[in-house]
Amino acid sequence: MTRLQPRTFFGDTKRRLRTESFEYADRIALVPDREVPQHTHTDAHFVLVLRGTYITEADDAPGLCGPGTLIFNPAGTNHRDRFRTDLGRLFTISLGPELTARFAHDPATTIPAPGLVLAANRAHGELLRETALSELVLEDLGLELVARLLRTNVPHDRQPPPWLLRVRDSIHDRCTERVTIRQLAAEAGVHPIHLARTFRRYFDCSPGEYLRRCRIEKVRVLLATTDTPLADLSLQTGFNDQSQLTNVFRRLIGVPPGEYRRSFMA
Repeated sequence: MTRLQPRTFFGDTKRRLRTESFEYADRIALVPDREVPQHTHTDAHFVLVLRGTYITEADDAPGLCGPGTLIFNPAGTNHRDRFRTDLGRLFTISLGPELTARFAHDPATTIPAPGLVLAANRAHGELLRETALSELVLEDLGLELVARLLRTNVPHDRQPPPWLLRVRDSIHDRCTERVTIRQLAAEAGVHPIHLARTFRRYFDCSPGEYLRRCRIEKVRVLLATTDTPLADLSLQTGFNDQSQLTNVFRRLIGVPPGEYRRSFMA
């Protein structure tokens, strides 16, 4: 039996990013079907099939799986999951030791729930475009996936709980700083999984996505009221460089920051 160490899969890793609790990776499966041995993983992980036909031994597997199939394998899963076709592509989300332990006795399973598949696809898109806040956003999305898999229920009153409003205000006030969801959760006295799920429930975005929006709103004000060069403005608002600022601004606002600034000069 081949024993794979954490964050190890058969194939070539095209892109990866580590956060506090997860590793995200875009991979190409180069090992032919017949050469994949029976193996076991030492960490829990999600697999999202992106391209090709996938064969899984998960308990509820529908046979041959196509793109869009999401599979969860707890640590200790013994299988010979592999691609039937050449050059299969997959997106993996590997859980760290603390989260892996939460699923110690769970079976491998395919996950048809649209919300989970959507969250996994959103995480893959975040990895591919990787911006200054991707690490925080991906940590949030991973915790949301775990919360959904654990089926944790969040009471939904009409008004957000006071602790959640304080977290939101803290993100807004510190939007140009580097903060993590674990820091925010510790300050609020809640578990990071609970924070990620509850924030999404009330505000329809993750804490990292909200932080990104706050930074862009700050950029919009500065573009409209100052002539600060974009390179300097990007550093003032928490972005790594002008390129990252421009890419995020265009995606969220619809126009480049230079064009947005010129609209106030007419």
